[in-house]
Amino acid sequence: MTKLTENLKSLRLQYKLSHQIVAEHLKITKAVYGKFEVGTTEPPLRLMIKLADLYSISLDDLVGREFAANGQIINQLLMKKEMTKEINVLVKQLGNQFIQSKEADIVKRLKQKFDLN
Repeated sequence: MTKLTENLKSLRLQYKLSHQIVAEHLKITKAVYGKFEVGTTEPPLRLMIKLADLYSISLDDLVGREFAANGQIINQLLMKKEMTKEINVLVKQLGNQFIQSKEADIVKRLKQKFDLN
C-alpha cells in the first residue's frame, strides 16, 4: 500500500465521507474511486488536484512526499553530466593511445620482418 492510498482512505474516513460522495465530487464511479484507495490504479493528476483541494492539502501531502528545496537533485544531475563528459574524454584519449601504440607496434614488426631499419 502506497502513501497515496493510505492517505486517500484515512482522509476520507477523517472527514466521514463515503466512497460515493468522493466519487461524485471527482465525477467518476464509486468503483473507480475504490481502485484508487486499494492501489489497483492511481488517479490522474487532474483528479489528484481535485482530491488535494477537497481535503485542503497540498499534492505533496496527498502523496506523502517529503520535499526539501535545496537544489540537491539538480546538483547531482549536473555533477553526473560533468562526470559523463570527463569519462567520454578519457575513453577517447585511451582509445587513441591504444590505437597509436598498436600502430607503432605494427610498424615496428613490419620493419623487423622486412629488415627496414
